[in-house]
Amino acid sequence: MKYAVTALLVAVVMGTAMFALAGSADASHATLKVVAPAQLTAGDSVDVRAELHSAHGGEPVAGATITFYMDGSFGGVDSEVMLGQAITDKDGVAHLSYLPRTAGEHQVHVEYLTPGESEPEVATWSHDVSGAPHQFYRSSAGVQIPGLSVWLLIAVVAGVWTILLSVALRVIAIANAGSEASAGASPSHSRATGDW
Repeated sequence: MKYAVTALLVAVVMGTAMFALAGSADASHATLKVVAPAQLTAGDSVDVRAELHSAHGGEPVAGATITFYMDGSFGGVDSEVMLGQAITDKDGVAHLSYLPRTAGEHQVHVEYLTPGESEPEVATWSHDVSGAPHQFYRSSAGVQIPGLSVWLLIAVVAGVWTILLSVALRVIAIANAGSEASAGASPSHSRATGDW
């Protein structure tokens, strides 16, 4: 019985040690700080800075891949939309030019993969976007073709009508010439038949 209790205690201690080691293996190796205004306006581009530092010592982490995602919906399909990707410089800083298009509260998922790691870590940046003072998209009627003006279009249509009128006059002239030729040939033909 004494050996069974000892074996059980050893198993518990070993299990706790393994769990502790596994927990420290999943610990974050870097800390990410997103520097950007908390209040944005739709349609205004802002520079978002992502600063990545070592969790143990605070040294900048260079060469890390940082990807910015946002939840989006298109055609009834919900998914993550990639806003941009950047590599941290020697100071551990990566930049994203961000243009919010809709008003409301937004969350951007920032995924960062430090050099030598196989699995990325994820942080979240929340911000509010106020409505735009102007409309983003303005539709214009008709088809816009570069280099095509109203006068060029009028000249093309006038040229086509001139060609059609010319063809019509020639067809009429040919028809009149044929009827005059057959009218002039008719009496001589009858005279010729009368001489027989």
